Amino acid sequence: MIHISDNKLLIFTLLILMAVVDSEMKTIFTGHEGGRVKIQCPYSESEYEGNQKYLCRGECSINPIYINRDIPVESGSAPKDERFSLTENRTAHNFTITITDLRTADQGKYWCAVKTALLKPDDYKEIYLEIKQVSRVSGEPGKHLSITCSYTGDLKDHLRFLCKGSDPSDCKNIIKVSSEINTNGRFSLTDDSERVFTVNISNLTEEDSGIYWCGAVKNQTQEYTWISAVNLEITKATSERRLPKNTTTVSFHTSKPAETASSRPVTPSSSSSSSISMFSSWKSPLVFAVSITLITSVMLIVLGLSVFVFLRWRPQKKGTDHRNAVHEMTEKLLNTEEAPGDIYTICHYEELI
Repeated sequence: MIHISDNKLLIFTLLILMAVVDSEMKTIFTGHEGGRVKIQCPYSESEYEGNQKYLCRGECSINPIYINRDIPVESGSAPKDERFSLTENRTAHNFTITITDLRTADQGKYWCAVKTALLKPDDYKEIYLEIKQVSRVSGEPGKHLSITCSYTGDLKDHLRFLCKGSDPSDCKNIIKVSSEINTNGRFSLTDDSERVFTVNISNLTEEDSGIYWCGAVKNQTQEYTWISAVNLEITKATSERRLPKNTTTVSFHTSKPAETASSRPVTPSSSSSSSISMFSSWKSPLVFAVSITLITSVMLIVLGLSVFVFLRWRPQKKGTDHRNAVHEMTEKLLNTEEAPGDIYTICHYEELI
């Protein structure tokens, strides 16, 4: 048997009471990924109406000289994060922090804070922000889809519904179907005793894509509770997406007998196809190299023969010209009275030629 002294029992009781008080003092706000949440921060003292208000994130110190605080937004200045905004209602002694485009990283501990006097600690109130992820589902055009929403027992007497919008506050007036009106066009709602209601969507279209919110509202106070969110994406069937867009299959049927190869006439298309095949054969590297070699060899042979003929023909022509010139000179000398020595010289030159 375990014996606990009175002092230890007292300390244990105090710890339990502190935990209960702490849980009561800490307010929990819930938002959905991609949605919006509004955080209400009341302050009791009217003397704080003109003081600066701000939201502190993480482990914030009540020491006024603590400078390493993460303050995403504060009154009187531009927010560090554009998703955060602050509005104040001095009559009601509260200010509201609105956070849009919620992300999973936004989840955590925050503090509603009011700046006080220089040597007095700021007024802090702890809050906790919980971010719920949005479920992602897909459907195909023409098919049907079911969205299941589980709710707690305290929402049993509330009106349950499904609405569509990028943010819960935007879809309050776009309720697709509810537990009061179970059928609305292609949308229908069924509820059971297991605290689950299901919304069926038939004949899906691409316009059905978007974010849907499962919610509940109390008719007397118009207090909305958001249960879950679903991001619905309508895509075409996988087999349809893989088919080529410009593919056409045509079938021809005829009663004529099939023509044989010998009886089939030759058409220009067959000659053109043969020329195309010949042209395509030039694309072969081996055929191309052999063709270039043959052409080069023929050109070299033709060039060599041309040079040989030219060299053979040129000296014979020159020699003929010299002889003709000598004969003409000889005839001139014979017809004139020239010295015999000159005639002998010319004759000797002719013999040499």
